[in-house]
Amino acid sequence: MAAPQLLKRRALPGAFLRSLGHASWAAEQTASGINFLGGHHQAPFSAWAGPARLTSTLGFTTIAVPLADGRVASLAGVTTHDAAGFISSANEAFRAHILRQCEAVKDELTALSQAVSRLDQPRRYPAACLLAPFLMRATTALDSLPATIPDGVLPDDQQKRIDTVRAFQAAPEQARRAAIARFIESDLAEMKGFFDTIEKNPLTPEQRLAVVTDEDATLVLAGAGSGKTSVIVAKAAYLIARGIRQPDEILLLAFGKDAASEMAARIEERAGVAVDAMTFHALGNRIIREVEGKGPALAEHASDDAKFKVLLRDILINEVAATAGLGKLLLDWFSEFYWPYKSEWDFKTHDSYYQWVEAHELRTLNGDRVRSFEEWEIANWLYRNGIAHEYEPLYEGLLPEDARGPYKPDFRLTESGIYIEHFGVRKTRQADGSTRLTTAPYIDRERYLADMEWKRELHKANGTPLIETFSYEKVEGKLLYNLKEKLAPYVTLKPVATDQIFSTLAAMGQVDAFTQTLGTFLRHYKSAGSTIARCEARAASSDDVPRSRSFLKIFDALIEAYEARLGAMIDFEDMIVRATAHVESGRYQSPYRHILVDEFQDISEGRARLLRALKAQHEDARLFAVGDDWQSIYRFTGADIHLMRNFGAAFGGSFAGNNAVHSTIDLGRTFRSVDKIAHPARRFVLRNPAQISKTVVPASTTTTPAIMLAYYKWGQEGDALRAALERLSADAAPGTSVLLLGRYHHARPQSLAALTERFPTLSIRFMTVHASKGLEGDHVIILRAVGDTMGFPSEIVDDPLLDLVLPEPENFEHAEERRLFYVALTRARLSVTILAHKEKPSSFVRELAGNPDYEAIEIGEPGIAEWRCQACGGRMLAQPEKTGGTYFACEHRHLCGQTLKACSACGNGLPVKRMTDPENVLCGCGAAFPACPSCADGWLVERQGRNGTFLGCVNYPTCKGRQILRSRERPHGLRYRPKRQQS
Repeated sequence: MAAPQLLKRRALPGAFLRSLGHASWAAEQTASGINFLGGHHQAPFSAWAGPARLTSTLGFTTIAVPLADGRVASLAGVTTHDAAGFISSANEAFRAHILRQCEAVKDELTALSQAVSRLDQPRRYPAACLLAPFLMRATTALDSLPATIPDGVLPDDQQKRIDTVRAFQAAPEQARRAAIARFIESDLAEMKGFFDTIEKNPLTPEQRLAVVTDEDATLVLAGAGSGKTSVIVAKAAYLIARGIRQPDEILLLAFGKDAASEMAARIEERAGVAVDAMTFHALGNRIIREVEGKGPALAEHASDDAKFKVLLRDILINEVAATAGLGKLLLDWFSEFYWPYKSEWDFKTHDSYYQWVEAHELRTLNGDRVRSFEEWEIANWLYRNGIAHEYEPLYEGLLPEDARGPYKPDFRLTESGIYIEHFGVRKTRQADGSTRLTTAPYIDRERYLADMEWKRELHKANGTPLIETFSYEKVEGKLLYNLKEKLAPYVTLKPVATDQIFSTLAAMGQVDAFTQTLGTFLRHYKSAGSTIARCEARAASSDDVPRSRSFLKIFDALIEAYEARLGAMIDFEDMIVRATAHVESGRYQSPYRHILVDEFQDISEGRARLLRALKAQHEDARLFAVGDDWQSIYRFTGADIHLMRNFGAAFGGSFAGNNAVHSTIDLGRTFRSVDKIAHPARRFVLRNPAQISKTVVPASTTTTPAIMLAYYKWGQEGDALRAALERLSADAAPGTSVLLLGRYHHARPQSLAALTERFPTLSIRFMTVHASKGLEGDHVIILRAVGDTMGFPSEIVDDPLLDLVLPEPENFEHAEERRLFYVALTRARLSVTILAHKEKPSSFVRELAGNPDYEAIEIGEPGIAEWRCQACGGRMLAQPEKTGGTYFACEHRHLCGQTLKACSACGNGLPVKRMTDPENVLCGCGAAFPACPSCADGWLVERQGRNGTFLGCVNYPTCKGRQILRSRERPHGLRYRPKRQQS
């Protein structure tokens, strides 16, 4: 009997079923499915999740069709006989529909299942770019089929093909990862002979893994001495040997012409074919020449950093300074904004604050070294306005008997006799609305406020006029305005000529330092395609808004003048930008499908954009980047470390919803440094949590110390260097190499020729740390690790202004300088000697000396002492007296000035308190003295007074602490021991 085309519900239960929500009264079979009349369900075959079936609803026979969205289309209250026939007919039509759908994509499913099956034994690395088209095709094919295919509908082979494709489509990344593992295992075994012989030495397991890994974007982390060049050479040869690429489809990019030439020669020697190897600039030139028919006119300064700086300096002085309104702004920059603003409140201890002041050398236009940023501002304002002044002169008035020593006000105006005291206090609002003066947390507020009052009373008593300024005025942005108002009744402003100020600034080196910052900013600005508006938006949320905005006003004028000077010529940033535009527009068609990049940590945003454009021209193009973010030291040329840290997001492929598909390989093994250099250097650079963590396997192990800290006194650096070379030459074989590394060229020893002659067994060579990148020596001596502006770390290059143009700020202090110091450490195979000024060791030296994990030892002149200044926390250093004795002075001599006498028993030690015996101070020689009851670091010694012998503080007259000496406690000679300590 023919199946009915229309099946109606029985009349009797209709009203009852409608009241329960079963609105459908009939089901109509059509060519494309079933329509349920009177309800809201349509059930085309394409929406079926399985065959129709008979069920029961409240005892009534029901037709139910499961749908792919989880719903069920149904008709209740039909006769069982009619329903069975209807369902049989509908399911037969459903099967026919499935067969038609499967037949339409049969060939596609066959091809896809074969491709997926090949993942069991892949012949190529299953990169995302290779599998993404198959995943897209699989999704399209499966979407055309019913969600569920009943068993037995399709032939077994056809069902198996669908199941294979469906399993891949359901878990594509899992399938890809499994295939990658299988490919790597088989390919490493098959290519063993190649890896054993492609370079002079067999490749390491890590190098082999890097070569066979062929993701859309592959990042090889190649630490110092890990053999990165071997990896790049082997990668190119592998691609050709495997038939993956033709030689003309491979591009090797380097940052230096010599590096590109060396790798090209090695590839030709090893693989027997030539590949294109060039610098980014050479590539840009080629692209422009090919598209435009001629090469670009390159500005002379583009390849000469010295000429670039001279050009910017000339623009700054002769054009920007001469522009209406900008001349004053430029002077404001040097006298108010040259350094990022810091105050005592930005530091946790007096010692750390003093270290910052000393490292920045806050020297005013008048030539004075001052104690704070705010004093620096005040002094520069006085100088610019022609107000003659002295810094910290001896007070001329009478001092009261309770004076603790000489009184030196901050400033004295020499013509008017006005004194200026700048007080480091801020205002805080109390709960009751009143204002309370506060000091930095580590400063004794009560004592500081008492000193303020003492100074006021002293000036009042002597009739000496005193002008007061306050730190809270700086916070409120009114410091210099208020100073001008306060001085108005006493002085006449006579502004100094601009030429004279710039002459002073040039002599101080500040014009050149600022020019360097402008040059670095300019390169990042052009490379990133940034705008002043974009930078200004960032400036609005910077830590120092006035400084950021002032800089951008100066830079805006400078970049405009710079572009005018270029005229029809271009610089390297322009070259990359223009070449990239040709690639992005399709005017240039790239033949390259594998791009290998050396020293990837030096990539800039402009170069990254060019790489992305080249890669985008071919769906299967790959990027193979080799570098080390620990050695990213060229930010001043435009390098942007964030591109390496965010490698996947910047260059990765797309697969299964992941748009940052990439692979990272850590070479780990170093062929250069011993463990006592390699491991401490790793710890040192990873103090910055933003650096990528990598494994380091040293070249060899040693039981002897490999990092030495050698201290020298003022003017004795040459002696320390000779002593270090003497030690290295003692057992050195002829030709032992020694690299003398300086942060700047001025660290070069003047006696280099004499040293070479004096130590003939040593091959001695000086260079800057930047120039030493890629080189190595048996031993390294790092020169001038001093805490000052041009020391190591340098205080110049890490200016936070660069955050206005970089995509992400580097919030870790001395981030790039730390990487540069890491480079210096890892040039050495056997040992590193760091020469540091005893009184001004750099923060890096302090870190190495203070953390036993670095395993650094001190040699030669005694270095960082255990004695700490009780006033500020700095180091107390032994100093010779003119009479031949010894005294101790705080290392922050200019800022703190704390001094202590040496032990009166031995004459060269410093007695200190022990936590276990706070009532006494003990010297290393064994002498013990009563602790002073009035000050923290003094001790009592025998003194004679009008009433006989007593115990007085060694810090007299600064401290007048004393104790009556009973006759039975009279000390023997110079040594005093309380009875309870006598045996």
